[in-house]
Amino acid sequence: MDLNFGINGSIGAKAARPITVDSSTPIGVLGEADGQTALHGLSKHNNADDALTYCAEHSVTGDVVAALKGIRLQGVNCPIVLNLCESGNGLEAMELFKKSEGLTGVALKNGLLIAPVISSDNQHGLKLDAVAKAIWATAIVDNFGADEAAVMDFAANYGSRYSLLSHGTYDADGESIPCSALYAGVIAYWDSKPYGWAKSHSNRVASGVSGTDRVIEYLEGQDCEARRMRQAGIATILRDQGWRTYGFETTDIDPIWQSLDRVRTFHRLLTSICDSSKWARDREANELLSVQQSVVDFMNELKGNDVVIGFDAYFDPEKNTKATVTAGKFYLTILVGDMPSVRELNIELIYSDEWNETLINYINGGE
Repeated sequence: MDLNFGINGSIGAKAARPITVDSSTPIGVLGEADGQTALHGLSKHNNADDALTYCAEHSVTGDVVAALKGIRLQGVNCPIVLNLCESGNGLEAMELFKKSEGLTGVALKNGLLIAPVISSDNQHGLKLDAVAKAIWATAIVDNFGADEAAVMDFAANYGSRYSLLSHGTYDADGESIPCSALYAGVIAYWDSKPYGWAKSHSNRVASGVSGTDRVIEYLEGQDCEARRMRQAGIATILRDQGWRTYGFETTDIDPIWQSLDRVRTFHRLLTSICDSSKWARDREANELLSVQQSVVDFMNELKGNDVVIGFDAYFDPEKNTKATVTAGKFYLTILVGDMPSVRELNIELIYSDEWNETLINYINGGE
């Protein structure tokens, strides 16, 4: 027998690994810079301020600058991936967002994509949605319909869980800023708060807004234009104790995925779980117990912070067969119930004469 004489030691680990969720939400911004070929393509900026400085230094003007100002107004400090192109080349330029991580070091996966004003054209809006779907991002699409019928006609082209349709332009910081930019800034700002990425960002103040190009009928708790638009998956910004976002729904055909906060939460959780489990790839199968325990600990943390209301994580015996085990293929199933947002609260105030006898006794001198 071949022996290694002496005392030999080795180090290993049999423990759960931490799973963390990135709370930073990068924003990809498509804009036009005609005749400035050297600027075309992707550029990385630490925040909207840096991107505005870049635009000023290179004489970039127009809608993209207004959009960056709208993002800056929300006080968010998130990476900006600026994507400049020639007018008419927006469809081709959008494809670059898929390569952002390789070209800029900023992954737009689980981030936000906007093409201020440009996306109000159906072809460009739908292309932005397709790019968002490919990288698990959220496209915020602009719409400037002159009336409710035009807005609804625009929305009828969409049926996606990866887009938020936004309506209108708003007066802020001396500019007319499209809704997509303001919404992007609001979302990125609140995402950075503890577990903010798991919440709805409707009913958030859009800082800096003082007016709008089209006033939308809004009646709390009643049938109105704003409510009908929201039911169709169209978000807007309304004046209601300040200018607030109104709507955080997708146009997906499945009611489960019409909640944009649920879509974003599930994708961000799945990304985090997959990324944190890479260490187990090509290891021995018994390491899967540590993967499972990591998920359980992670989900317990989320449950304790009211992100989820319940969960279960198990290796499904129906999917994990003798054949799949032989092939080294395993299925870990995670059932999750997320914490729903309050979208409708019904308060009933009912008159009752139950206490009238007490009043009668009182006015009769306590008889």
